[in-house]
Amino acid sequence: MYKTVQKFNPRIYLLTILLFLSVINVTAQYKEGELVKGSKDAVYLISKGKACWIPNESVFNLLGLNWNKVKKISDKDLAKMSKGLIIVKGKNEPLFIINNGFACKIANASMLKTLGLDNNFIWSVLDEKLNKLPQSQLLVKGNDASVYLIYNSKACWIPSASVLKALGYEMKMAIQIPDKEIIQMPKSQLLLRGSGEKIYRIENDKRRWINSAVLFTRLGYDWNSVLTVSDAQLKNIPEGEPLK
Repeated sequence: MYKTVQKFNPRIYLLTILLFLSVINVTAQYKEGELVKGSKDAVYLISKGKACWIPNESVFNLLGLNWNKVKKISDKDLAKMSKGLIIVKGKNEPLFIINNGFACKIANASMLKTLGLDNNFIWSVLDEKLNKLPQSQLLVKGNDASVYLIYNSKACWIPSASVLKALGYEMKMAIQIPDKEIIQMPKSQLLLRGSGEKIYRIENDKRRWINSAVLFTRLGYDWNSVLTVSDAQLKNIPEGEPLK
């Protein structure tokens, strides 16, 4: 069997280098902490060479920014910039990734490394302002349609779009990270409970009650990995046969 050897194409190589340099040059025009916007209303904060979207006024005020310092740039230049995420912390850990106006809690800085986000700047903010932001679990995805909920420093696969919707989430709320980070991330079964004592394992589009603590332990599950949701969210997922 013979392998096809792809010939080196200097033209393609040169175009790739020029494109890469043009992206660097655009970002290098702006200073750390500078605010920019294109022809639309969206405002971006330049941080670590990336343009980080500020989703609303609450996040703008959280970071203590000044509207008068927003600089208008061309849509072409804005499109060339690498996009980043705003990450904040109050007086103490945990850290929060700001996503679509929600503060998504992660346990510590080591989780940022697991997510491939450890090269992002962490902004220190006031706790009283941070506490005013609505909170949400962090959702991530790779290049395919699979969405994972990050809880207890583990990735819990959400098996279907109907379960995603039942929990009050949308696909657009999942931040995209490299596939290699998802592959390496520790995984956990999606386990839910409402206000009662019952714990459910999510399978396909249904929730299945784990009917004893002995069974829970035998299945190798961690009590700290059980996510508490509202009773309404839980009831949005049809109930299947109990696990025995």
